[in-house]
Amino acid sequence: MKLLSVNVSLPKEITFKGKTVRTGIFKEPVQGRLQVQTLNIEGDGQADLLGHGGPFRAVYVYSFDHYPYWESELGRSDFAYGQFGENLTVEGMLDQEVHVGDIFRIGTALFQVTQPRVPCYKLAIKMGVEGFYSRILASGRLGFYFRVLEEGEIGAGDLIEREKMDPVGLTILEVNKLMYYDKDDLEGFKKSLGVEALSPGWRTTFEGRLAKAELSTSTQEPLRTLVVDRKVKESETITSFYLLPEDNEPLAAFLPGQFLPLKLDIPGQYKPVLRTYSLSDSPQKDYYRLSIKREPAPPDRPDLYPGVSSTYFHDEVGPGSKLLSKSPRGKFFLDPNRDTPVVLLSAGVGLTPLVSMLNAIVEAGSDRPVWFFHGSRNSSEHAMGAQVRRVAQENSNVQIHIRYSRPLSEDKAGRDYDQKGYVDIELVKRLVPSPDLDFYLCGPTPFMKSLFTGLLEWGVSESHIHYEFFGPASALQERAKVATAKREAEIYQCCQDLEVNFIKSGVKVNWNPSFESILDLAEASGLSPDYSCRSGICHTCMCKLEEGEVEYLLEPLEQPEEGSVLICCSKPKTPLVIAV
Repeated sequence: MKLLSVNVSLPKEITFKGKTVRTGIFKEPVQGRLQVQTLNIEGDGQADLLGHGGPFRAVYVYSFDHYPYWESELGRSDFAYGQFGENLTVEGMLDQEVHVGDIFRIGTALFQVTQPRVPCYKLAIKMGVEGFYSRILASGRLGFYFRVLEEGEIGAGDLIEREKMDPVGLTILEVNKLMYYDKDDLEGFKKSLGVEALSPGWRTTFEGRLAKAELSTSTQEPLRTLVVDRKVKESETITSFYLLPEDNEPLAAFLPGQFLPLKLDIPGQYKPVLRTYSLSDSPQKDYYRLSIKREPAPPDRPDLYPGVSSTYFHDEVGPGSKLLSKSPRGKFFLDPNRDTPVVLLSAGVGLTPLVSMLNAIVEAGSDRPVWFFHGSRNSSEHAMGAQVRRVAQENSNVQIHIRYSRPLSEDKAGRDYDQKGYVDIELVKRLVPSPDLDFYLCGPTPFMKSLFTGLLEWGVSESHIHYEFFGPASALQERAKVATAKREAEIYQCCQDLEVNFIKSGVKVNWNPSFESILDLAEASGLSPDYSCRSGICHTCMCKLEEGEVEYLLEPLEQPEEGSVLICCSKPKTPLVIAV
């Protein structure tokens, strides 16, 4: 294998179909040796950092072996190195032979393969062939991206040595097929997630497809009857309910952190009450456990009613009671089979999905490092404290820290709690070794705002902050200060001619199939619409649909008002005008 040419270009503006387009695709060969840096090659740059660039897409590689095919296919003989916008034109590195995760030495630099090429309309501009991105995709001759493991110098003529082959052994061609064609290959997705070097964007897509497969039966499934088997008081305010299926058939699987949608027929209510409660035990059990806090009237408004559903559960639901539900769902979940270190941060009843995550990790026999932080007022409100402490005692990979803001006289430090105070960013920074971990948050609004902002300021990537927040996302006001949208999707197809006009914000953007929902598109465009469940249940994301039609990816538990749309679980069928 050999490096034939190094090609670079800084972004420039061109005119295409009457519009100004900024692009760095017009690469030109460079003589001599160039310095390879973490994010690109000396003299190179990317214009659209949403679709290109970053540490996992620092260098694009294309094999000269593909050139003759395209010359024949297009009837051309004018190709030059860098023709396909590649940084490195190489010899002998074919898509069916190179694996994601393979490590190569070129010159004094060390590279690792992270994903196949992401074709877009700018490649069609470069090639002068309308729709060329579709043709290169269908051909399987995409090329691939490198990340830079060791900076160094490279130059044309350098030999390319494969220093390590990824143990999973998925080729660029195979991973590409999983992304674009074999979209129901669940085993393939699971195999791909075993490739540690796979770029975050592609990993997120495959994880999402697996999660969607788990939830697919929930879109049109009938309501199922669950029977309360046990009712266990966890604290003065929180009670657990253990649910079994009435039909004795296996319960639907779920991922740790997801919630259970319920349709409750509560006496005195004029229509069924829809509620979701996080599952608080691991998926390995033969039951569902819900741990529900009794919600009183607000302290400053004693004239208001207490929580309707929580009061119903605490006062009227007991062993033998029947509840109607659909399968678990939700996009706040953890993969217990991964081994990346994780930090679980909760306050109050927000610990319920995080206890599910903790239990799932230890019951899977994983050595994954876990830091579990929880804040409560005192032992009278602290649920499952003894269980969590026992898990930490029995598993050396689990570290816990509990803080009480108002400990009772009988509460004992070292037994019931570790310190007086609140769980805050200073505590996390003192006990967690690095910001380069995955963080999961759930709790009341002040807690969420404080930790969310503190983690960002500490240097935690927003893509590594996962949270369950049953309220409008706008309550986390600091999100407006974040430059990169949290739910940024990998752009792997050219934008379609379906314009989405977020009329209140004055933002117009074309729909892209790499985004799962209109909400994802809005966030990637710098907007922060309200949402909560992201599963078509709570209606927090409901917006007025001024023009156009949508289709739902997850059927809402209850249809939105006429003339409205739930943007968290829908995508456009026609151009849209939405009041966002």
